[in-house]
Amino acid sequence: MSKYFYAMVLFGVVYCYGFVEAAQPPHAVLVVGTHHYAPQTTMPFLATELERLGFRTTVVNPAWDPEKDARGLPGLEVLKEADVGVFFLRFLQLEDDQLAHITEFIESGKAIVGLRTSTHAFHYPPDHPHHALNNDFGQKVLGSPYLIHLAGKTQVKPAAHAARHPILHGVDMTGWESSGTLYLINAQPGIEPLLIGTGHSKRVGTVTNQFGVHELDQTMSAPIAWTWKNSYGSRVFTTSLGHEKDFTNPNAVRVIINGVFWSVNQPVPASETAISTFSVTPSNPKR
Repeated sequence: MSKYFYAMVLFGVVYCYGFVEAAQPPHAVLVVGTHHYAPQTTMPFLATELERLGFRTTVVNPAWDPEKDARGLPGLEVLKEADVGVFFLRFLQLEDDQLAHITEFIESGKAIVGLRTSTHAFHYPPDHPHHALNNDFGQKVLGSPYLIHLAGKTQVKPAAHAARHPILHGVDMTGWESSGTLYLINAQPGIEPLLIGTGHSKRVGTVTNQFGVHELDQTMSAPIAWTWKNSYGSRVFTTSLGHEKDFTNPNAVRVIINGVFWSVNQPVPASETAISTFSVTPSNPKR
């Protein structure tokens, strides 16, 4: 056989291998770190929807509430295999061996999606070595720490100049109202707001909580979805959408799904692609 034939065979092997690698779907790891807002049921739904649309997924979702159970979040080592981490966390106090997997993932610079309460993902006591993480996960990883929430439902509109952003592709903004209360934020330099929420406060004037001192008006607005590139190099999509009733709204689900696609630099689903919704068994109202 000629050298030319061998070269063509070698090229074919390399080409086929490269094609298989390129065709490998991105891997999203969804981490459920609370039962507040019922993510133990909504995140498996989201994973199923992402798989239908082309992702591989793994859901870290223990049988207990990690926010309230000292066993925390076993299984986080799967983050090593993730292309994007989708976090729904709240007030965790993980042991070092579990926290190390999240820290390693963050420092890797891979894509990050933070949902609803993830801006206040940790709640270590003041004398704990990881106390600074209470603020830093929101501020340094997601683009804003949590400050305070208002009351009642949130009116949702696109941010100025954001209507053509890929994450809002196929989203109908008409009359959009989220059942989640509005979270006020401390936006970090460089975030790109996509959605603006407007809510109402029962308290007006100076209000103090564990996160600081806040000046509240009866009606206030703040970003509720944004993109960012953090100091670790991650493409970040953060949203305070994630109330259990948000998953009954195809626009809210589409924004979250589009955000996951955007985070790994993939084209978002076409506007004519149907987006499924999911209803959680009614529960007590949550902040």
